[in-house]
Amino acid sequence: MATESGKPATILVVDDDELILSTLRGLFLLETDYEVVTHSDPAAALSEAEGRPVEIVISDFLMPRMNGVEFLTRLKKVQPEAIRILLTGFADKENAIRAINEVGLYQYIEKPWKNEDLLLTVRNGLSEHGLRRQLRDKVGELDGLIRDHRDLSDRHRSLEQELDMAAKIQRSLLPEELPASYGYRCTGFYHPSTAVGGDYYDCVRRPDADIVLVADTSGHGVQAALTSMLLKAIFQEQAVQAENAESLLKEMNLRLHQFLPSSMFACAAIAWISADSSLHVTNAGLPYPYLLRKGNEKPDELPLSGMPLGLFPGALPNGYDSRALDMEPGDLLLLATDGLGEIRGSDDRFFQDSDLAAALSEIGGSSGEELLQHIMKRAEAFAIGSSYDDDVTIVAITRE
Repeated sequence: MATESGKPATILVVDDDELILSTLRGLFLLETDYEVVTHSDPAAALSEAEGRPVEIVISDFLMPRMNGVEFLTRLKKVQPEAIRILLTGFADKENAIRAINEVGLYQYIEKPWKNEDLLLTVRNGLSEHGLRRQLRDKVGELDGLIRDHRDLSDRHRSLEQELDMAAKIQRSLLPEELPASYGYRCTGFYHPSTAVGGDYYDCVRRPDADIVLVADTSGHGVQAALTSMLLKAIFQEQAVQAENAESLLKEMNLRLHQFLPSSMFACAAIAWISADSSLHVTNAGLPYPYLLRKGNEKPDELPLSGMPLGLFPGALPNGYDSRALDMEPGDLLLLATDGLGEIRGSDDRFFQDSDLAAALSEIGGSSGEELLQHIMKRAEAFAIGSSYDDDVTIVAITRE
């Protein structure tokens, strides 16, 4: 029988009787292909075992200077995986039984033995040795998997903590509340699809105007969140000096194209509320805004188009649709990212197909806060499960 390495198994036989050693050597050489090593001195056998692997050890019990149990006990420390067999006389049977527990004895064989029984015991012992090796290897693999799992769990926990911190930082970038703006009240809602998202809304106050931005960066997760942070910095820098919404969007487009990878962009819409209470809405790729007139059940969808920001280096002719709105007290303008309309229902329809307009009709004439609460309640009832495929951001601007 060969070992896992393909080499013949090594049998170490220790007995102070040269006749027994020669008998066992001849038996194994004749009947097997094992490599047989014999020693009459247990100390010499231990020295041999320290320098080479041994699969089976057969030891006599009664030997001078060191009996078989003592020898096998010391050998166990040198080669713990070796199969240990003890040869005993009938009178030593009690000691052999005690050795089973003391040295992890595989089996004891009484003298005189039958060759067939001895060969069968050795073959079975080698099979068990192989099984022990396989078990040891599997246990080692399992320990490695457990360590890997523990490492992955630690990294996952660390990542969750980092994402939680990133989410807190990102939420801190949003205004705590949008200001009352020259006869208008603004209300915002933000819900990322993951811990961090790419949607963003903000407001820059100037002596002559309040500028409200709603934006949606391409992608999801950390990459989109980093883009939204860049978008915030560019918006706040450019909004303080822009002449109007179109010029602001052109400058934001140039800056984003300069810093973003070619595959990324941002959609946005701006509500420009002037100090004289006039309002212009300008679109750069967001879904069409909705205008809810007080007393009208059906909302008006404003067909305002526009190119997303960051795709092209220069300004395109008529790149951003703009419209002045004549809003009366109680009228409400709704700006939202596409995540709202693309909430998917159980019948594979999107929320924008009909339910969004229905939800707006049901709540006409209410405040922005009430409108947002009603829309999201309807959206949650419409959606499959509790999560959304995309970030959802809404800003409601009500004429007071």
